[in-house]
Amino acid sequence: MRKILLGTTAVVSLALAAPAAFAQTAAPAPSLAGAGGPTIRLGGYFDFSYGVVSDSADKAGGTGGRAAGSQSRATTDFRNDAEIFLYVDGRAANGLQYGAVFELQMDNMAATGSGQGVDFDEMYGFVKGAWGELRFGAEDGAAGLMQVRPPTVLGLGTSADWDEFLPAGNQIIASFQDNADATKIIYMSPQFSGFDFGFSYAANRFEGERADTNTSATVFQRDNTGVTNELTAAIRYRGTLGGVGVQASLSGMSAESAKQSAGGAALATRERSIRAYHAGLALNGLMPGLAIGIDYHWGNYRGAPGTTALNEGVDGSTQIVLGATYTVGALAIGAQYGNAVQSNGGTRDDRTQTYIGAGLAYTFAPGMAFFASYNVLSDENVPTAAPTNAGATLTTYGANLDNKRDISVALAGVRLAF
Repeated sequence: MRKILLGTTAVVSLALAAPAAFAQTAAPAPSLAGAGGPTIRLGGYFDFSYGVVSDSADKAGGTGGRAAGSQSRATTDFRNDAEIFLYVDGRAANGLQYGAVFELQMDNMAATGSGQGVDFDEMYGFVKGAWGELRFGAEDGAAGLMQVRPPTVLGLGTSADWDEFLPAGNQIIASFQDNADATKIIYMSPQFSGFDFGFSYAANRFEGERADTNTSATVFQRDNTGVTNELTAAIRYRGTLGGVGVQASLSGMSAESAKQSAGGAALATRERSIRAYHAGLALNGLMPGLAIGIDYHWGNYRGAPGTTALNEGVDGSTQIVLGATYTVGALAIGAQYGNAVQSNGGTRDDRTQTYIGAGLAYTFAPGMAFFASYNVLSDENVPTAAPTNAGATLTTYGANLDNKRDISVALAGVRLAF
């Protein structure tokens, strides 16, 4: 999961600016395992939002991949989102802590139905002690969990939910997408003088209990048809220097590209192995209520950082994001800027995506807040398919065929976190 889930380790840098009422802690429920057994706690959130969209890909007339003769899309929509977190916590007689975490999400799992089906986002077990924590199951990788990103507020930023009002697959500016929720093993160390580190391994990018993939009864997870052997590592610092709160991280990932087609035939030309890296810094307390941050991604990948392998001969990708928030009482305001550049191969100009946004969040009751943001995304030289050595065919938007997509999303909503 790459959206903002308050209370998870992956968004630790956002806690610099988020209202305190959004911490995802729940009072322990009575144990369902009997006296002395593990306890079970519930948490989660409910989110309702309204969006006003202006998108050059929504215009009438067969541009930006739309069918010829198509009519313009509507400019407004509502959106629902929710997750339920189930925490199982136990402690052995020797002090070892153990348990499991289940995150059930409302998910649009199929083209039919209500669009409000429920499946698991993260689902993993853990053991931890003075030596650190070991997680095993469907969970983000260490690089994603420990990355430090610029501060933000609800509904704002390069990995916020405003882009859910757009057709899927638009943004290349995003947080580190290291193997997402693939089933894996993760280790995270205890903190030493402000420093901690972690690493993770996933055999492939699939999850769940099936041997075949979730989209086919004939293609198996072990068929090497996708990315395999993903390794991630991260080192992080959290502390105070001269009265200023400091968080910094350096992380990276490597993974092998697909080796064969779905039919089992070896690929005549393989894509390059994925290599992606991230550095982040966030500062809090330069002045009361102010938090600022910056992060930088780079490496051999296409799409969001760490997502897709590159063809041979295609240059790597870069991304930079800046952010700041100011909090006074129950009100937090913020702004972010992001820029990502990816090669289109050959002699084509690079794809350049730029994001600018501003927003606010106001906590008006414990665990409940109103949020609003205005988000602008400019996408130039968008390829219609994976770039090759010979170059990419570019998507056109509008009658002037300028290969540039312009998007704005005004968002307002309310979230209940519990």
